[in-house]
Amino acid sequence: MQTCQQKLNDEATVVSRSEDLARMVQAGALALREGDIPGALGLFEKVIEAFPDRPEGHNNLGALYTSLGEFARAEACFDRVLQLIPDNGNILYNRGLVRARQEKFETARLDFEAVLALNPLDPDAHNNLGVAAYVRGDVEEARTHFTAALATHRTHPNAAINLCDLEAAAGDIPRAVATCRTFLERSGNPEIRRKLVDVATAGAVEYLDLAIGVLESLVQEDEDRKLRQTLGRLITARSALQGNTPL
Repeated sequence: MQTCQQKLNDEATVVSRSEDLARMVQAGALALREGDIPGALGLFEKVIEAFPDRPEGHNNLGALYTSLGEFARAEACFDRVLQLIPDNGNILYNRGLVRARQEKFETARLDFEAVLALNPLDPDAHNNLGVAAYVRGDVEEARTHFTAALATHRTHPNAAINLCDLEAAAGDIPRAVATCRTFLERSGNPEIRRKLVDVATAGAVEYLDLAIGVLESLVQEDEDRKLRQTLGRLITARSALQGNTPL
C-alpha cells in the first residue's frame, strides 16, 4: 500500500518578526539545501533552544527527522508544533504520516480524520485513511477512502495504485485490471502501468494454475502425448512469470 509524502506548512515556517529567528531558520534551510544534514540539525536545534515557544524550529526539525527516517523523533516535534498551533491541517497530516510509518495506525487514523474534519476533500488524508483501514482488515472502508481520494483528485497515483492492489488482494483480478486501465486512460502514470503489469501477471499465473490442475488430472486418465506437452509448456510459462524459469 502506498502512502503520501509529507506536506509543507506555511503557518509553521512563516518568517517571524524576530530578525534573529528568521536568520536562524534561513541558515538551517540553506544548510539543508546544500546537503549539510548535521549542520541543519544543529541549527534547528539552536532555534528551538533560543525560541522554544515558536513553531518554526520544531516543525523544520520534524520534517528533517521524517526525511531521515527517524519517525519517533519527528512525531515528538510535530506534537510540540500542535501544542503551539492546534488544528493545523498540514501538521496533523505529517504527524499522522510518521505515526503510520511506525505502524501506529490507530493514532494515525485519528490525525487523518482530524485533517478531514478541517478539509473533507483532502485526497491525501483519504488515501492514508484507506491504507490504515486496509491494514486493520476493513476492505470496504479502505475502498471507500481510496474512491473518495480519486473523486477529488482523478489521477491521484497512490490512491489509484492502492485501489488496484485492494481489488487484486480481494481476488478480483478482472476488476483490478479494469481499475488500472481506467486510471491509465486518465494519466498514463508509469507507476500505474507497472501495477497493471503486476496485476495482469498475477491473473495469468492464477489462470495457469487452474489450467495446469485440470491438465494434471487429464494426463492421469489419458496418456495422450500432446496433453503432456501442453502441460509441460504451461508449467514452464508459469515458472517464467514467477521469475523461476528453469535453466
